[in-house]
Amino acid sequence: MKKFLAIKVFFWFWLTVLCTLSLLISVSLLQPDTLATKDISPPMLKNLFHLQRSIERHAERSPDKSIEHIISNRRHGKRAKVYLKHIEPEKSLVSHPDLYNYDLALLNFALDGEPKAINTDKFRAYGPLKMHMRGDDFQLFMILDHREGDLFLKVRLMPQWLKLAIILFASMCLSYWFARGLLKPIKQLQTAAAKLAHGELNTRANVDTHRQDELGQLGKDFDSMASQLESQVLSQKRLIADISHELRSPLTRLQMATGIASSKASGDLDSYLQRIEKESQLLEQMLSDILQLSKLESGINHFAPHPISIIDLLAPVINDADFESQQLNKALSTNELPDAIIDGDEILLSRAIENIIRNALKYAKSQVTVTSLIAEQALILTVSDDGLGVSDDMLDKLCIPFYRASQSRTPDSNKAGGFGLGLAIAQHAIKVHHGHIEFKNQQGLHVTLTIPLQQP
Repeated sequence: MKKFLAIKVFFWFWLTVLCTLSLLISVSLLQPDTLATKDISPPMLKNLFHLQRSIERHAERSPDKSIEHIISNRRHGKRAKVYLKHIEPEKSLVSHPDLYNYDLALLNFALDGEPKAINTDKFRAYGPLKMHMRGDDFQLFMILDHREGDLFLKVRLMPQWLKLAIILFASMCLSYWFARGLLKPIKQLQTAAAKLAHGELNTRANVDTHRQDELGQLGKDFDSMASQLESQVLSQKRLIADISHELRSPLTRLQMATGIASSKASGDLDSYLQRIEKESQLLEQMLSDILQLSKLESGINHFAPHPISIIDLLAPVINDADFESQQLNKALSTNELPDAIIDGDEILLSRAIENIIRNALKYAKSQVTVTSLIAEQALILTVSDDGLGVSDDMLDKLCIPFYRASQSRTPDSNKAGGFGLGLAIAQHAIKVHHGHIEFKNQQGLHVTLTIPLQQP
């Protein structure tokens, strides 16, 4: 039978009530004899005065009978018993012998003052009323046995603050236990969903398999969905990689045929053949990028990290970019390169940084700035341009393969937009080096790379 969440909530509520009552009773059993006082009700005060007058009359009318005999044989009601408290304990009198089983010393505090209703664990007492009989002074108490059980009385007579503390303690502990068990799978699902949203397709919620309620079923459904999603995405990436690989063979033959045709063609066809060759090279580069990205995404591109000098890594890339900027009539400015060591793949990192700088050169109006510094045990490399930038809602999409910030389909936008693979390759290359990439609009596009330094 399934343990539905509603049944579980009801069970925990019932368990909280049961445990709270059990704790109240347990604590009450550990308490010493307690009492509580309150003002006596008018009817009970009237009965007490009536009892006083009755005993005094019988004592006057029957001087030959002892006071103990009078209170023992006088009917004071079916349940009422009499206790005459004397200043000398041995002279105190009771109407029933079983009163000696009670802790009548609890009434000592009430020897003076107005009559009160006094509740103890074993009995209720009403009094005292002063009486003078046969030369002795007494204090009259009317005693009634409790109708309730001892446990209930002990709980009822406990101090209010103690009862409140027990209720709060028991309910808070059980509520915390229940909430923790309820929120744990929700937290697992939340964490797994966040990781899945960030591209970690192998993430699973791993909710306790023994849970048979709705949350357990939700966890299983989430893991099933994540598995299917991972399988479909991997299949898609594998298909793209396979297609790209298969296209390289006919592309190579096309390039060879173009070369042969160029050597035999007349001058009128040279411009067309050169165009074909250029587009073939562009297609070859795109296929290489697709295969490189596919390897990075699938984790196939294994490499052995080794120490790399930041100067040796960045200097060649910046020199090449400076040469390209001059050809584009744009300025490239840099600061002094920091002298530090990182662990990684030099070719992969060079390719990533080169893609980002080239992207900035394409979109810049006239100026590209590359700054590098060391902060918090990491290389912080910032590439900024003075171009138009992109809208803020597109910043998170710039690393999506084949994504274009400009949706216009003009020749200029196609030329500037590239194939949308350079930034995607850069992001994955930085990620495998345990770094991250961040985009920001600030009078152009600012791209910040963070790569951890070599650990000592």
